[in-house]
Amino acid sequence: MSKGHFTPGKLVTIGSLVPELHYGPFLRDWWYFSDSQIQDSHIYAIPIRLGFQVALKFNQKHFIIRIVRNLENPNIPGFICEGEGINSGVLSSSSAAINTIYGRVHW
Repeated sequence: MSKGHFTPGKLVTIGSLVPELHYGPFLRDWWYFSDSQIQDSHIYAIPIRLGFQVALKFNQKHFIIRIVRNLENPNIPGFICEGEGINSGVLSSSSAAINTIYGRVHW
C-alpha cells in the first residue's frame, strides 16, 4: 500500500454502476482493488463509478474530480479535474487530471 499523502474529499455525486462496464469484459478497468493493512489483510474491491464526483481542497484551492468515459476508448474511465475556472479535459488518471490543473492554478 502506498504511503503517499492522503487528502480527504467531500462526496458531491456518488455516480453509478453501469452493468456493461462494471460486470463485462472491461471490469478490470472499473474496479480498484485495495489491500487494507490498517486492520486486516483483506482485499477490497472498490468500484470506479461513472459520474462520481468528489470535491478536494489543496493549499486553500478548491477542485472537483469527475469520472467520465474516456474519449479514446469509452469502455475505460476518464478523469476530469476542474478548479479556479480551469478544466483539465478528459485524462487517463485522476492524478494526471489533478496535476494538470494544480500546476496551472498554483503559480
